[in-house]
Amino acid sequence: MNNASHVILPGPSRFWRRLRLTLWIAASTVVIATVATGFWIHHELSGSLPQLDGTRVLPGLSSAVRVQRDALGIPTIRGNTRTDVARATGFVHAQERFFQMDTSRRQAAGELSELLGRQTVAADKAARLHRFRARAALVVASASTEQRALLMAYTDGVNAGLQALATPPFEYLLLRATPVPWRPEDSILVLASMFFSL
Repeated sequence: MNNASHVILPGPSRFWRRLRLTLWIAASTVVIATVATGFWIHHELSGSLPQLDGTRVLPGLSSAVRVQRDALGIPTIRGNTRTDVARATGFVHAQERFFQMDTSRRQAAGELSELLGRQTVAADKAARLHRFRARAALVVASASTEQRALLMAYTDGVNAGLQALATPPFEYLLLRATPVPWRPEDSILVLASMFFSL
């Protein structure tokens, strides 16, 4: 009797069946992962889109404000008081442009690195020499009662607009960051950011 070990190889048909099954499982996994990722991306991105029609309750308004958009989507905001218009303007700005507003205030204050990382440290150091955040706080403190009321209404509108989004603007998802609420001095900082642009 021969004591040699024998290796039994599967026949060709068995090999091809296993290969087809393995490829089918791999392809199914890729398709499921792609579809799931697509649904997640769609949900996250669509949740960060602004509300362009319908109605919404905006706390702090003394009466209804109307936001009308032209064929290009550019809004016109009408209300009975400047404070109401300022609040609604802040809401619309946050819904449509919060990330750009955020980077403008951070650029002027020298705080971009908190959001974008090390690559903006040099720019932040240069910006902080101007002490724009402290100067903006002084501007707000020295403003008249009416001016502060408008700034606060705008600020409250911005924060309400940001909170009304189902998900933060998509840029924050990419950066894995959380938006920081708007403050009255931030509106002054946006004006100061033009110093760097001009």
